[in-house]
Amino acid sequence: MTGNHHAADAARKHEDFKNRLVDDVLGKEAGRVPMEKVVMLLWQFRDDPAVVQFMAQFVAKYAGSHDVFDGIEFYLPQLAHMIIHLEVSWDDAILERFALIVAQQSLHFALQLNWILRGAIEDYQPENVDGTPNDKYNSLFYSRCVKLLSNIERCVVYGTPRTHELQRLYEMGKISKNEYELMEHADRRFNAAQIIGRGQDENRGTDGALGVNGSGAFGGDLLYKRKVRSAMYKRKQWKTRYFAVMERMLYCFNVHPNKGGTLRRAMPLEGADIGEPSEHKYPHMFYVKNQLYMFVIRAGSADEKKRWLGVLREESEANTLIPHKVGGQQEKGKSGEAEAAKASKDDEDRDVIRELTQSQRSRYDFFKEERDFVFNMCNVAEDLRFKKPPERKKLAPGLMESLDIPRCCYVPMCNSSHTFQRVQSTIPKDTRVFNTNERCPVIMHFVTKRGETLHNHRGHVSDANLDVAEYLRLAYEVPDESASKTTKPKMGGIEEGDEEAAEAEGEEGEEVKADVFFSCKGDMDVGQVGLARLCEEEEEAKTEEGNEKGSNGAAAAKEGEDGAHGGSNLTEGAMLWKDEAKEGNDGEEETNKDQRSAQKGNIRVQRLIRENLVNMPQNLAKRMVSRKNIMAGSIVEKIPKMSRDRDRDREGGKGGHHHHQKSMGHHHKSYLDRAVGTVDSVPIVEGQSIEDGGGDDQSVGSIGTGSVLTREGDIVHTDEGYSGIDRESLERAKAIVCRGESWSDKSARLLREEEEARRKDGGSGGAAEEPAICTEIVGVMAKSNDDLRQEVFIMQMIHFYKSVFAKARLPIWLKTYRILSTAQDTGLIEVITDSTSIDGLKKSEGFPEEGGMRAYFEKVYGPPTSESFKAAQRNFMLSLVGYSLMSFLLGLKDRHNGNIMIDLWGHLIHIDFGFVMGMAPGHEFSFERAPFKITQDYVDVMGGTKSECFAEFRRLFVAGFEAARRNSLVALGLVEIMMFKSNYPCFTGSRYGHGRALNRFEKRLMLNKPDKDIPKLALGLIDQSIGNEGTYIYDRFQLYSNGYAM
Repeated sequence: MTGNHHAADAARKHEDFKNRLVDDVLGKEAGRVPMEKVVMLLWQFRDDPAVVQFMAQFVAKYAGSHDVFDGIEFYLPQLAHMIIHLEVSWDDAILERFALIVAQQSLHFALQLNWILRGAIEDYQPENVDGTPNDKYNSLFYSRCVKLLSNIERCVVYGTPRTHELQRLYEMGKISKNEYELMEHADRRFNAAQIIGRGQDENRGTDGALGVNGSGAFGGDLLYKRKVRSAMYKRKQWKTRYFAVMERMLYCFNVHPNKGGTLRRAMPLEGADIGEPSEHKYPHMFYVKNQLYMFVIRAGSADEKKRWLGVLREESEANTLIPHKVGGQQEKGKSGEAEAAKASKDDEDRDVIRELTQSQRSRYDFFKEERDFVFNMCNVAEDLRFKKPPERKKLAPGLMESLDIPRCCYVPMCNSSHTFQRVQSTIPKDTRVFNTNERCPVIMHFVTKRGETLHNHRGHVSDANLDVAEYLRLAYEVPDESASKTTKPKMGGIEEGDEEAAEAEGEEGEEVKADVFFSCKGDMDVGQVGLARLCEEEEEAKTEEGNEKGSNGAAAAKEGEDGAHGGSNLTEGAMLWKDEAKEGNDGEEETNKDQRSAQKGNIRVQRLIRENLVNMPQNLAKRMVSRKNIMAGSIVEKIPKMSRDRDRDREGGKGGHHHHQKSMGHHHKSYLDRAVGTVDSVPIVEGQSIEDGGGDDQSVGSIGTGSVLTREGDIVHTDEGYSGIDRESLERAKAIVCRGESWSDKSARLLREEEEARRKDGGSGGAAEEPAICTEIVGVMAKSNDDLRQEVFIMQMIHFYKSVFAKARLPIWLKTYRILSTAQDTGLIEVITDSTSIDGLKKSEGFPEEGGMRAYFEKVYGPPTSESFKAAQRNFMLSLVGYSLMSFLLGLKDRHNGNIMIDLWGHLIHIDFGFVMGMAPGHEFSFERAPFKITQDYVDVMGGTKSECFAEFRRLFVAGFEAARRNSLVALGLVEIMMFKSNYPCFTGSRYGHGRALNRFEKRLMLNKPDKDIPKLALGLIDQSIGNEGTYIYDRFQLYSNGYAM
């Protein structure tokens, strides 16, 4: 009886938690849109399609706010993980549609999601690169990623075609800002629904998730052999396999899917090389190859080979944006008329594809060129990996010099709201190579520009502070000349009518009917109806406005041009972001306020319901209660038992739900499904910590810490001094840490050399090379043969905890830097400037021979009583607090002195997160048994265990641990989501899989302990770590095995 009572009490408390969570996001007293709680809410109700759809619509509607969009990008790993891995029996396009809507807000977001999907495709493809079967192959996940990747690309190319029509209406005063936002969002929703709807109709088939069959894709039986990258043709006979082309992929089945065939392998066709071998033994041979795969194929006849070559080449080209549908091998029994009709429809589709407008083609070119640019950066490291170590440094500059720089590209390690920096050129001579046995990381430098004039935009915008999303929108969301001839907004080939007829109608001045715009039933809402009506009204007014010439017309044109320069009027770039200073007040009458006060939800929820014509799901509406009831606990009595029963039944349902319960251990291992308490909001911070200093703490994509070359040719140096450290001390530190040249000095030197070279080559800054407002240097490390996705996740967690400490007003210091995983085994890492490893520091020429790091601090920063020493000592202590907490909470291991860095100002910085969440070299036999690394060297820098600095270290460690516990629900939620069906090493295998990593993380947070016991327990962790024998043995082991200094 006691056990049943305890279970019922736990269930009531968890329902209380869910109600609090819903009310915090949607309740009347909710302020900003708290994305951390939105993510937790999506995960809590992941089995309820109505809730997921409503929340996706809610977030998408307000994605135009900087805060909301920054939150979407910060939690993109979790959102993408849910899109890929949630197995549900309802419409799986809900989250996909959300992703497509957001992708229309920012091309940068589309690129980030593209790289996540590419990594997942490689995870779940049928076979590995070496030809062996992939034991992770999952047909559902694989096909979901392939389809979404194609839809993202289409979404980018088609853009938001009605944006300029809306902008013109807004500037003419025909619509308010609120109406502009409403109709632009409706346009994006319509585009996303149309893209998904067409893809779903065309991709339905008999192969389950893949949807490949004889009628939906081009396919047929062929003979083939496969060649892998590192081997010659295998001694096997030619095999007959069924090949199909779908979504720019070439699929290979053992037999036709209609006959029960299973997928054996697949390869992407984008950019693939398709041709005929120069020498071949057999007739009708051709090959298909990309960077990783090569198929050698034999057709049955010359005509069949010709058809296959035509289809494959067309699929590999840039203009193939919708699923390929050509005649293919028809099923028996189909009449000749049916085949002819199908062929005619296929020809129409192919004609539509080729008729991309200029702006659509330019968007695709940018999207492809940016991906190719990043791929080629990583490929430099991959090519050097196969060279002998002595040759790598000689070859690297040549590879960088030959790196193709597209007309418009950037280093994508930033947020959409960070300042855009266009890459102009490389600096080959400063390329640095790291030699390891398995990898060859390469540090490369680029010359970047800010504030170049956008000539293709009205007003010739020139702004050094345009963010990435704004810049790309101004550069590529420009109206086509052909589009201006007709009032019909183009959809880039999707469901367009007869182009010739449309142009004829435009020339004759006829009205455009509302139904011309819409072909997706069920997605036409008030915003789209309003847009059609206003477009008709504007067309009627065009004749009158066109007849008004002279001074009035000139004055109006001048006024519009002035507004485009960024005055009080909003430009098209400014309209991208719609921050909510006075959300919901535009056009709202007092009579409506009283009526809405009786409705459920805050003003954002009411606006969503009113403008998007949606209803709040009952599962959310019943949880919308006042905070007074929540705090009083009366909410527990209002929870219907049937809702708990329904939740339990849903989680134990059939099909995908049952598999989810089995694989996740839903009732036993899912922490959030038994969570209680309150989810605290954690605003994600950017830049420096609360202690107003910290040296280089900016991201590479934002305004960096390097020097800047101005348009006038002056070089502006970054001020390196801060936080009480004098110039002389920094110069001494610079000589040891940076070999005498800080990043400010180095970037200034590189800029000066580049400017001198430009002038020597005759660069005059004319039309071919217009000077920018600012020229800067960006450094990045490219890696290959290394899966960085786990490191991306751990850096996200470090960034989260940095925000937790900032929220608690604690001066704990953590360095956050950008890590971008571009595929399963390639990626980019931001260069940490003005720093070196502890190993490198102790091996440097200026490091004291005796006395360790304490002697180094005194030599560089002065005597212990000096202000510079105290400032550097405090920096060291604050960073040691931060990384001690991170090492313990996130289970960071492999903490040798090659993976711990120190900067000019005395901060420690941990890197390389290959062993996390309790993983360790040697696993259960690991030497690293201490809660975290704190050597006698560290204690000496702080002045010993009796010093005031060490006492402050202990105080801040306890305070930081308490802050981490108060914000544990979000942290546990982030881990739990990424753990679900994860391929990360820290979440898989017999040692760390099956929820073990999450359970251990929960234990490290000591959530089962009362608050009053935490200070003593936290201080005990420090005592266990100081002088820990395992730490000493591991450092000793690394000294003997890899040469890392102790």
